[in-house]
Amino acid sequence: MYGDMSVVRSDSARLRARGDDVRARALAIKARAESMNWNSVAATAFRAEIGATADALGRSAAALDTAADALSNHARSVDEVKALIHQAQVWAGERLDEARSIVGNVVKVVQDVAENAVTGFMTVLASIPDQVKNVKVSVLQVFGVDVAPQTVARAEDIVRAVPNRPVDGAREWLDVQCTLGGARR
Repeated sequence: MYGDMSVVRSDSARLRARGDDVRARALAIKARAESMNWNSVAATAFRAEIGATADALGRSAAALDTAADALSNHARSVDEVKALIHQAQVWAGERLDEARSIVGNVVKVVQDVAENAVTGFMTVLASIPDQVKNVKVSVLQVFGVDVAPQTVARAEDIVRAVPNRPVDGAREWLDVQCTLGGARR
């Protein structure tokens, strides 16, 4: 969803190289001016002016370094956010897929069972008198496996809370993660 930071990193490297080049030129200009065999008031003024120019070039090089650092930091920050989004997408996507599977495939099964075999997954509908005390129960199942009513209710809540799956890599995955109770990393 977010751009390829290799372009930003390339710009950062180019600025850093430009800063190194400007810094090297400033040092070379200053060294050449100081090595001149010319001594006079004009020579002193010339050397001072060259020194000021070299210092200005040094400040320009430092500014280029600062800009390069800012671009590098930006690229790193974007990559960190992209990683957080990916983690949120994996975590929330698994829960969303599971909830949709439960909601889409849950069935209520009614069956007769011995009274002492009733589990927490079952809802007693009626008692059937015969030799062995049987009861009619309903149980929720997904792909033939008993599922607790609270599990189905939670899955329904998730599907209601997130009716549309965000696009891969979208920052909305961070919101979905929070909605589903996952901590932001």
